[in-house]
Amino acid sequence: MADDDADRRSALQRVSDAEREQVAERIRAAAADGRLGLDELDDRLGSALAARTRGDLDAVVADLGDDGVSARPVPDAVIRADGSSVQRVGRWDVPAQLTVQSSMSSVTLDFTEAIFTAGGCRIDIEVSAGSLRLVVPEDVAVDVDVEPRFSSVDVKVPERPASPRAVVTVAGTLNMGSISVRRPGWRRRRQLKKAASRPQLEA
Repeated sequence: MADDDADRRSALQRVSDAEREQVAERIRAAAADGRLGLDELDDRLGSALAARTRGDLDAVVADLGDDGVSARPVPDAVIRADGSSVQRVGRWDVPAQLTVQSSMSSVTLDFTEAIFTAGGCRIDIEVSAGSLRLVVPEDVAVDVDVEPRFSSVDVKVPERPASPRAVVTVAGTLNMGSISVRRPGWRRRRQLKKAASRPQLEA
């Protein structure tokens, strides 16, 4: 009886925006690996983002099991590149804080399939004679506030989403280098759409 009462109290606890977004990431991951169709993806994302209690939130993913999305924040990370190229692509866990130190190198951070464990990411950069390229999906916002010196900053993101699921903030120094921010190319978008719809085509 005591356990039942504790479960009821837990189910009625109010949830935060971070908890809603974490469940939303689980739903996106389930769609990406074929466990949900596109119609279910939209419905469940809407339910997750509208959930008020833990019980509401748990019900949205009760049949998905453990999909490997960690409930714990990812530790802050540092990317160091010296005369080489570094890429983060595919499905990777994005920390709340990321430092990029690059000299005569190219760094690409592709957030198209990334999992934002903290609702966003601050990227502190020290780029010298190198390049930083960000690829962000339509539901992720980017703010760039750097100190360029003999450098170029090229942000080609049409408009900021009204309710972004995550915000990437770039700050720091850029010396004789470049920063570019882009949406995924049409080939990449087609690949993702095909991967999400494949279970429906095989049914």
